[in-house]
Amino acid sequence: MPKRVRLARARKAAGLSQEALAQRLGVERSTVVRWETTTIEPQPWIRPHLATALGVTAEELAGMLTLFVEPTNHEPEKDSRPLLDGLRRAMFGGADMDSIRDLPSVDEVHRLYQQADYETTARVLPSLITTPQPPNSSAATYVVAAKLATKIGDSALACVAADRALRSAMDSERPALVGVAQYQVGCALLKAGHRAAAEECAAVALEPLTDNKDRAALSARGALTLLLAVLAAREGDSAAAGRRLVEARVLAERLGVDANHGWTAFGPTNVAIHQLSVATALGDAAEARRLGERIDTDRLPAVLRGRRSQVHIDLAQAAADHGSDAVAVLHLLEAERVARQSVSRNAAARGVLVTLLGRERQGATPGLRALARRAEVVR
Repeated sequence: MPKRVRLARARKAAGLSQEALAQRLGVERSTVVRWETTTIEPQPWIRPHLATALGVTAEELAGMLTLFVEPTNHEPEKDSRPLLDGLRRAMFGGADMDSIRDLPSVDEVHRLYQQADYETTARVLPSLITTPQPPNSSAATYVVAAKLATKIGDSALACVAADRALRSAMDSERPALVGVAQYQVGCALLKAGHRAAAEECAAVALEPLTDNKDRAALSARGALTLLLAVLAAREGDSAAAGRRLVEARVLAERLGVDANHGWTAFGPTNVAIHQLSVATALGDAAEARRLGERIDTDRLPAVLRGRRSQVHIDLAQAAADHGSDAVAVLHLLEAERVARQSVSRNAAARGVLVTLLGRERQGATPGLRALARRAEVVR
């Protein structure tokens, strides 16, 4: 039976019984029991309060929520991050990289990423990074490198790539590109657990774009606003998240179409997808389901397969958070159908799989074990 041993130890170290912790947080004792035995996970909105009650940081709490699984006859989870070994060597001046005869353009690499072909993106990026480029192309290359590292789950590499993207973007003197790079810095900081720094970065990045009427700048501003909405939701601040979503919707209406300026995917449909992400982060499964039924991903540019699959990953997370494991599996399977690598190479989707496997009941979640094997979470 999987358990969150460190979470229980932290509670005891804080001198709290399960009942006392429940009273402090305004939940039932049974909820605390289920947190510690992995039947459910603490909702994002309550995690800051839980961390405060236990006297730990948000990063330490995140570590405590990792499962301890008693030994089984299954081999351990395979880490997806070795996919980034070539990129890592290219960025830090390691061994010479294998050259690619027909080097793709920066736009082509962004298209590969947005089509959720993460393996090919990882294969071609190192050669592009080690090829001298003007500042705007260098910035765009590091933007997609930061995206890939964030998606795979290597927060340290994502932070370095995003920082390099920002430095090159500033040299390019292109405001929209600077905004896109700052967005990636915010995403990388969030992935690394530095939520306050991510929020500060995104908020500061908005200011220079406020009066810029360029469509690329408007899209960068919209992406940053959506990031702030998600950050607010993860803090449990539904009002702030709602305000940011309204701001983003106004910007999307001003843009008028589901576009992809600056590789942001920003537009009305992407705002709707982020509404779903916000509902999931707030733990509102009913709202997440309602929004999921209304989103028409066919409106998105054809290249955005990754965005389409994200709808199902968010719905899978919402279902898993509320114990609807069979529904979660169905959404993960649909995400995989939309984009083959969207589950196997996505740290968030793999995390949902680990949660589902940790409480698997034989026969209750058909398809789970086969999906986990394809994603190389188990063998």
